[in-house]
Amino acid sequence: MRSVLYISAALLLFFNLLWGPAGLDWGVIEAVRVPRVLGAVLAGAALSLAGLLLQTALRNPLADPYVLGVSGVSALTALLSYLAWRFFHMQYVGYLGGALAGAAAASLLLLTLSTRASLYAVLIAGVMTAFLTSAVLQLLLMLLPPEELGYVYLAMQGSFAAYPPGAVGYALALALVPVVAVAWRYSRWIAAYAHGEEAAAGLGVPVRRVNVLITALAAAATGLAVASVGPVGFIGLMAPHIARWSAGSHRFDKLVTPAVASGIALALLADAVTRALLPRDVPSSVVMSLVGVPFAVALFWRYVRGV
Repeated sequence: MRSVLYISAALLLFFNLLWGPAGLDWGVIEAVRVPRVLGAVLAGAALSLAGLLLQTALRNPLADPYVLGVSGVSALTALLSYLAWRFFHMQYVGYLGGALAGAAAASLLLLTLSTRASLYAVLIAGVMTAFLTSAVLQLLLMLLPPEELGYVYLAMQGSFAAYPPGAVGYALALALVPVVAVAWRYSRWIAAYAHGEEAAAGLGVPVRRVNVLITALAAAATGLAVASVGPVGFIGLMAPHIARWSAGSHRFDKLVTPAVASGIALALLADAVTRALLPRDVPSSVVMSLVGVPFAVALFWRYVRGV
């Protein structure tokens, strides 16, 4: 089943690159489709990895960077860094720096809360954070002048069309490679951590280092995605579960590459559906939410019933 995921992701990648009204015009492929596909690949891979990390560390099947507010806080701090530079002439950290800082703070808060509160308390706190940051984001966007609002608003809604072209886009994509590599390198430690800190320590796992590692990896992956395309929802929720079904395993070390492939396939599929079926180029997060909400409800129902 895992081979099906890898083949599907590869086929969708080539389809999104080659299909479109302009056909095989290389100029259109290079200027329009390549950045958009890179945005889908980076966001899909990064958010699926972040979702897998959070679900493992929090031992919560409904954990997702978007649902738990990590993406929202990341987007908010990215926008705040821009506004501070734009209106108060403070040193501009940039979207990436702001996004990484926000994702790190939100991830650390969730992991700390998970050691002191129940699964439901962590979930509710994350959802409330997501709602709050969304409201504050919309208010802050109103501070921007009309000539700047268009692109920034698109970037804050979660759209693969917002991915930066050229050298910046390639650099962002390459920056995710070491994040995935480190997660794979220490995947056995993280897999042991899923059984609880005491059990992991009994197996010789350095728990404090793994705490820092999970926070850093989840923050880096979420921050890169948000800085690149904005907060896209539910990929981090759905992709790890699809990977578990395809791999027939719940162990983190068996799921890193299947989860990344699942996330890429989901993101590319959402982008293809957006381009093919919708009358205008709407944010990709809209399509993912239409599919992701029923998926989340089904997971929650199964968890409540103990199935």
